[in-house]
Amino acid sequence: MELFDSIGNYRGDCLKLARQAKGVTGEELATALGVTRQFINKLERGYPPSSQMLTALADYLDVKESFFFTGRKSPLDSENCHFRSKRSRTQSLTNSILARAEILEQFVKCLETEIVLPELNFPDTSGLPLNSDEDIERIAEACRRYWGLGLGPISSMVNFVESIGVVVAHVSGVDDRIDAFTINSKRPLIIRNSAKKSVCRFRSDLGHELGHLVLHEGIITGDKITEHHADYFSSAFLVPRVSFVNEFPKMRGSHLDWNALINFKERWKISLRMCIYRATVLGLITPQQMRTGFIHLNKRGTIKGEMGDELIPEEKPRLLSCAVELLDISSWKQILDMSGVRERFVSKMFGIRRTHDDISSNIVPLYRYKDFG
Repeated sequence: MELFDSIGNYRGDCLKLARQAKGVTGEELATALGVTRQFINKLERGYPPSSQMLTALADYLDVKESFFFTGRKSPLDSENCHFRSKRSRTQSLTNSILARAEILEQFVKCLETEIVLPELNFPDTSGLPLNSDEDIERIAEACRRYWGLGLGPISSMVNFVESIGVVVAHVSGVDDRIDAFTINSKRPLIIRNSAKKSVCRFRSDLGHELGHLVLHEGIITGDKITEHHADYFSSAFLVPRVSFVNEFPKMRGSHLDWNALINFKERWKISLRMCIYRATVLGLITPQQMRTGFIHLNKRGTIKGEMGDELIPEEKPRLLSCAVELLDISSWKQILDMSGVRERFVSKMFGIRRTHDDISSNIVPLYRYKDFG
């Protein structure tokens, strides 16, 4: 094991990264291993552990011992990501998500040494104005034309996003203070909290993160302006205004037709709240009618689950899981060795599993994911 020829190669920052990815504090790690918090802090500052301690750390953190001896190739911070600003999100929670994202990004890079993922396919929107909602609306319409989506519903947002070269992954074990965020790199990653169960919310989140990728190249996001841009892009992209205006249910006098709205929701796979908000933006209902509609939804206790949610088919990321299934067992072990994590880590953190021991067919490109309609 040449990685261990020189104990000077030990990287304390990699221990900290693995600890943060697991979502435990230094105190919790110390308790689990029967040492002091001060000792863990010493290790994270670069003091080399004994071979027994190294094994214990790797076992507890679900990484390989080599993980602690490999330089971090692309450290992440919040400026590298399109991260929604949320006051209730603690710094430790942010650090944990960023650590997982950094490890996932490296895992994907290793995977791409064996598998050809879909080519990144984005329109050039640089230089386009972002001064008004109308500007965002036009960009969303232009994106639909560029990707050949027409004016109808997108049957699966996650399949579409993966087909244009974006990797989508769910993270587990984090609370609802995290929605979704994007790493805007050579291979963009959209990472979303698996605790968020609403399919409509998932589609909206994907539209939001896609908006950041389209609109905010090289721009630090998270402020009210860029978040509004992404929210507006999501609604305009999911339901083009010409289609929305033509299909939005007529009012029953001064009241919303809820049965018709649920049918509209089922067709377009968006939330009732998005329906009502977009109808207001496009001048189809008044702000007072919007407020009345939101009050009605709140009274029904639909903050975490809406009427008609059960009509929308589930959408799950498939690209990484299918890519892993294409690997033979030798290649799979090599990917894990290169990324420095154990199979249990990618399974627990990202839901990525190999369901068989080997595969007889040759590794092939995943261009079939361009069939998203």
